[in-house]
Amino acid sequence: MKALIYLSVLSFVTLHFSSTFGQTPKSSDQAAEWEYKQLSNPTDEVLNHHAKEGWEIVTSAGGGNDSGTFNSIILKRRKSHPLFGTQISELPKPEPPKPQISKCKLTLTEAPVIRGLRLGMTSDELFAFFPGNERQEFDRREQLKRNELPPSYGFTSFYFSSNEFSTTDRFNGINDFQFGLLDRKLVIIDIRYKNTPQFETMGQLMEIITRQFGLPDYKEWSGYQQNRNFHSIGCDGFRVNVTGTSNSFSIQLIDQSYEKIREDRRQADMAKKRGGFKL
Repeated sequence: MKALIYLSVLSFVTLHFSSTFGQTPKSSDQAAEWEYKQLSNPTDEVLNHHAKEGWEIVTSAGGGNDSGTFNSIILKRRKSHPLFGTQISELPKPEPPKPQISKCKLTLTEAPVIRGLRLGMTSDELFAFFPGNERQEFDRREQLKRNELPPSYGFTSFYFSSNEFSTTDRFNGINDFQFGLLDRKLVIIDIRYKNTPQFETMGQLMEIITRQFGLPDYKEWSGYQQNRNFHSIGCDGFRVNVTGTSNSFSIQLIDQSYEKIREDRRQADMAKKRGGFKL
């Protein structure tokens, strides 16, 4: 069936060309009044570029065969055109995308501090906020020591529920914490909130977050949409993510350098193992 369609289209194009170009010119001068060119499956950009250089569409035909669909276009250009007989100039190369410039100029040392918790603090400083019994403190030390080796490469995560530490007002309105440490320094702070005031819109919440943390206006955050439940902004060395809705949300602070450090260590470890492999 595809072959019949292809033959039908080809016959139409042939007949059309015969009626268009099969007429005997009155003189050789008339035959040279035009130059012709055929394009196969041209893009709009290519067609517009040819039009700027004096080419006009004579006819076009399309169809399908076993190899897929095709579109063939015949162009012509008058002898009087100043570019008659010359090659089509190169298409202008698109400008490379401009790098996105962050609107947040805060450095890692200026990252937001939440209830006294900040990126870069040591494991001992962190655990002082979440005191444990003798057994818990031993398990924490062992976990840090164990994760210095592959495949963790120095990264350790800890989870704390605020219910365990509800004797103080420090963690009012917070449900739980997730922390990530690299080389015993805090690189991820992920805090999930509960029992928060009722916000009519996500914008009301984002306005409070940006004001209290000294961050750029939330409407300038990358990919901002009013009804979106994820907002993010990158600063100079750290990132802030806000996830959830106006009555249930989490705030995440991330030291953006830690992932590269872990990956570099992983690559070095793999290279060492390959180098020491014996058949």
